[in-house]
Amino acid sequence: MLGASFGSFIGLLVDRFPEKSIIYPQSHCDSCGQCLQVRDLIPIFSQLINRFSCRFCGVSIPKSYAIIEIALGLTFILYGLDYLNLAQLLALMLSLTLSLYDIKDQSFPVIIWLLATALLLTLSGIKTLALILFLLGIIAELFDIGIGSGDFFYLSSLALILNWQSLLWIIQLASLLGILACLLHKNKRIPFVPYLSLAYLVVQTVLIMTDLQIFP
Repeated sequence: MLGASFGSFIGLLVDRFPEKSIIYPQSHCDSCGQCLQVRDLIPIFSQLINRFSCRFCGVSIPKSYAIIEIALGLTFILYGLDYLNLAQLLALMLSLTLSLYDIKDQSFPVIIWLLATALLLTLSGIKTLALILFLLGIIAELFDIGIGSGDFFYLSSLALILNWQSLLWIIQLASLLGILACLLHKNKRIPFVPYLSLAYLVVQTVLIMTDLQIFP
């Protein structure tokens, strides 16, 4: 429930920040404007009970909100079972948040990234590779080098908890997925952080299975 609640908050954050306040007004239906009650705000269960629609006007609620809540709920279960440490949990939450922003309007919320990365720094300490990737992000911000600065900043956060071999696997896998997406959708510009996040999820899963001796 705690993880699902964080998922609900991330959904709110992506919907409102930075254009609107995340505190005021209180949660409400975007269609009819009716303020939601406690029974409408229970993660996952409220959406199931209300059949993914507003209880007041009946307009459909995107199922993506429930998917986000379920994903974070499962992630917290893995943390509770000691399959993930706190830094890995935080990195996965950051990955999800940045991916949603990138999918929404190809934006990169620097403030959110800074806060999450500062927490990762307290858990892992500074790493040389992370610093190099951060500097590359600054260069990408100042000059057009064909790669978004947010991609480098995100990778610099991952470099705080991963070695360079894992990062190389993430970059290669994400690039392959991005190329396939471009070929399928014929888009010249795609949000790349979601593919980096998906690649990180795959690599992190392999690392966990290796620790559990599922993989040799």
